[in-house]
Amino acid sequence: MAVETVYRSCPTCEASCGLALEVDRATRQVLSIKGDDRDQRSRGYVCAKSQAFHYVHEDPQRLRRPVKKVAGGWQEVGWEEALNDVAARLGAIRNEHGKDAIAMYYGNPNGHNFHSQIYTQLLIQMLDTERFFSAGSVDQQPKNLGCELLYGNAWLFPIPDIDRSDFFVCMGGNPLVSQGSLMSAPDIGRRLAAIRARHGQVVVLDPRRSETALAADRHLFIKPGTDAFLLLAWVHWLFAGNRVRLGHLAPFTDGVESLRTISKDFTPEATAAITGVPAAALRQLAGEFADAKTPVLYGRTGLCTQRFGTIASWLIDVVNALNGRLDAVGGAMFPLPATGHTEPPAAAQPLHRGRFRSRARGFPEYLGMLPASLMAEELECEGEDRVRAMITLAGNPVLTVPNGKRIRAALQKIEFMVALDFYVNETTACADYILPSTTQLEHSNYDFMFTTTCVRNFARYSPQVFQPEPDSREQWQIFTDIVARMSGMTLESLTDLMRDGLIAQVLASPALPQGLDAAKITALTGAHPHTEQLLDIMLRAGPYGDRFGLNPAGIDLDRLKAAPHGIDLGPLQPQRLPAALATPGKRLALAPQLILDDVRQRLLPALQEARDDRTLLLIGRRHVRDMNSWLHNLHQYARGKSRCTLLMHPQDARSRGIAEGDEALIRSRVGEFRVPVALTGDIMPGVVSLPHGFGHRYRDGGQTTAETLIPGVSANDLVDDGELDLASGTSVVNGVPVEVRAVPAPSA
Repeated sequence: MAVETVYRSCPTCEASCGLALEVDRATRQVLSIKGDDRDQRSRGYVCAKSQAFHYVHEDPQRLRRPVKKVAGGWQEVGWEEALNDVAARLGAIRNEHGKDAIAMYYGNPNGHNFHSQIYTQLLIQMLDTERFFSAGSVDQQPKNLGCELLYGNAWLFPIPDIDRSDFFVCMGGNPLVSQGSLMSAPDIGRRLAAIRARHGQVVVLDPRRSETALAADRHLFIKPGTDAFLLLAWVHWLFAGNRVRLGHLAPFTDGVESLRTISKDFTPEATAAITGVPAAALRQLAGEFADAKTPVLYGRTGLCTQRFGTIASWLIDVVNALNGRLDAVGGAMFPLPATGHTEPPAAAQPLHRGRFRSRARGFPEYLGMLPASLMAEELECEGEDRVRAMITLAGNPVLTVPNGKRIRAALQKIEFMVALDFYVNETTACADYILPSTTQLEHSNYDFMFTTTCVRNFARYSPQVFQPEPDSREQWQIFTDIVARMSGMTLESLTDLMRDGLIAQVLASPALPQGLDAAKITALTGAHPHTEQLLDIMLRAGPYGDRFGLNPAGIDLDRLKAAPHGIDLGPLQPQRLPAALATPGKRLALAPQLILDDVRQRLLPALQEARDDRTLLLIGRRHVRDMNSWLHNLHQYARGKSRCTLLMHPQDARSRGIAEGDEALIRSRVGEFRVPVALTGDIMPGVVSLPHGFGHRYRDGGQTTAETLIPGVSANDLVDDGELDLASGTSVVNGVPVEVRAVPAPSA
């Protein structure tokens, strides 16, 4: 047995921790996966999810070849047959009924695959469908919209500089489980402990005393969906106490007086009954934050996926800015990726919103996408312009999008569906073809997306561990090949098109050496295959790059490959604004009209709404062994005590005659089911919690472990797909009104 050690990053969550894999390439075995002690970001840390991509690779129920639905089940077919038939059927539908007769759903796993991310833009442009949905509208889209309005770039995220903060406030996130979301921070427990070791504080506001809250100095319960009220009261406090300190932002910031005006009715006293946070507690928090040396406020999924998600997410940045904590050491800062893909364009771009609308409801698109919550009603639309075909890319919306049972019913009625996935799951079971890709062990990777969310700048290349199995394809090759066949082109011509388009963008930069042309760039980078050539071009042209010879000490892909533990590019840098802004005149518009209108039209009237405190509100939760619906067919993660329980406060259970371990009936406007109850004082009275990603109940998939050991229930089948954050189109997953009652004992 020839044992080798391969170093790469973990592809399962945003933290992208460094791993050391002991492998036997001859037998295609992974013998062990441990933390990479020399990775400067994770320093040997790993969590339970670090083993997941190994287990997925070995799962006997993972598809290795294309399958076609036939009477009685699935039939394995060759790639040529599958790709030709898929391209022919999609092409015929497009030619006869137009581009919007094809819908597409883009799933979260694509964010962990550099090759798919790069080529997705080509797929989107070639299909050009207005019925494009993604997991982003059940996740971070309010952050995208807020960032685009404030900074001119939907992907320029301010990230907590947690390693230099002395007062970390967390809202709507549980980083001890997630390792940070839009705050990629391996070993977050060590980082939080370091804040306290340097005499700082960690404060968590959450409807549940989460794992992060239990490790914090202070936890404040807050009612689900009310974060925008609390944050606007915080803004009110800053103005009322003359505590606004913009610091270096002042010369290029607009909208401060508008913020003073819009916040005047949102006093801590006026919002206390709504949020459940006493006025005195909010004033204390705001005061301690303002007095701290390097405080930072962080808000994440719980803030995004609520009725006022865009307002709440925007206000996180506003509170940081008004305290002088935006673009400052220890505050919320802007990473500088080695690939340079967040650098501002030469001119400000118009807002990417409202360029087309959904058919059923007339809801505006954002970033070229319609809300995922509208997928079912769009698929149900009748008429000549109806959806006739569906493509899903590494997604399972039946479990992860609101009212997924309605989506599944609609998928079963359309003319044709193709899924790019390597499992038969609750969504792909509806497909006519499933086209499986290689696993992460069979292709290289680069942490492209997560260099935009990191708490310290880095670059890391992950090498291919095993040669792909014979006659297998990478995901980008599959969907690009389909597009090529639909358009009468070849896969090679499309890859050339991608390369030449990127080179043209690069050559527009004034920072490159004189005399550089497309032929020279192609020659310098041509030793790398396909997507890796694109990565080399981006690295060379990026802020740390060799500039194609102009900066010999800079990075290129060869240098990155020669650094198996990654390259540390240093801490986040302060005062990147205004240079990084892509707004008109490079001004920071703290009070965008779109959001001010939303505050006036929806949030301010809600300040006076009558509230029924007897209504229970449903929130989600995560577990360290879960990653959405991805890992439930892995026996190593499915075993043990059930995690799919309804958390409930003892006083709420007692008043309904429910005891620990009982089954209860939970009902919302759109669904109901029975679920076992777990009682805990760590959840706010009036709030109940179900985990995300369960509900393996349809029994027509190819995931027997998930279906037999941990089927659970889908919390999303209780979420009303008619409710949206109106600004961004994000699903309202947190704060869902539900009824919970005891299940009567069977009669003797």
